[in-house]
Amino acid sequence: MDTSYSDKTGLLHSLKEVFRDEVYKFKTDSDQPRIIDAGANIGLSVRYFKHQYPDAEIVAYEPDPAIFKLLTDNVGSMPGVDLRNAAAWTENTTLTFYSEGSLAGSTEIDFLGQQKSMTVLAERLKDEVSLKPVDFLKIDIEGAENSVLFDIEDQLENVDQLFFEYHSTPGKPQQLGDLLNLVSKAGYRYTINGAHGALHPFVESVSHGFDLQLNVSCYRGVPGQ
Repeated sequence: MDTSYSDKTGLLHSLKEVFRDEVYKFKTDSDQPRIIDAGANIGLSVRYFKHQYPDAEIVAYEPDPAIFKLLTDNVGSMPGVDLRNAAAWTENTTLTFYSEGSLAGSTEIDFLGQQKSMTVLAERLKDEVSLKPVDFLKIDIEGAENSVLFDIEDQLENVDQLFFEYHSTPGKPQQLGDLLNLVSKAGYRYTINGAHGALHPFVESVSHGFDLQLNVSCYRGVPGQ
């Protein structure tokens, strides 16, 4: 299957993460699971979900208009896929978005430090989550999870399995502890993988972007049962 992409490095990273490492692999008894993909990028995660569950209903958010075009090229014709050219956020509004051209576009940080910003639409994720039960919620929104997860806290009872990528922004308070307490309170157990940060954090810092990234997988009961 042909894939439209913005840069080779980002594509190879995503192919490894999504299809080889299967970071989004989950099990459900539903033949038609409802999946929300906040931060769908060019759509490799959507393809993975559809490969696992062909009849899945997927709502996918991507705010960057150039990346959204690639997303549409790659998965827009798939049945049961609802693409939103918007950022998943805490209200329906517009936001300043820093385009990076690949995987790190963000409303929170100018990853490239080039002041290449634009205004994008934002939709309140809570509204979508509250419509009906969600089998799998993926949140990879480059730092905005630190606001969005608190906004949807009282709707997490609607979500069976949750994946979020945690991002720590230099100069801002780190909220990982609060987020882990939030998901524990909502009845999840969690596993943390995929740490990205300074190799020797006591004596060095990251040169740009986030100073810590983690994959947090949240589930109920015993996985696979």
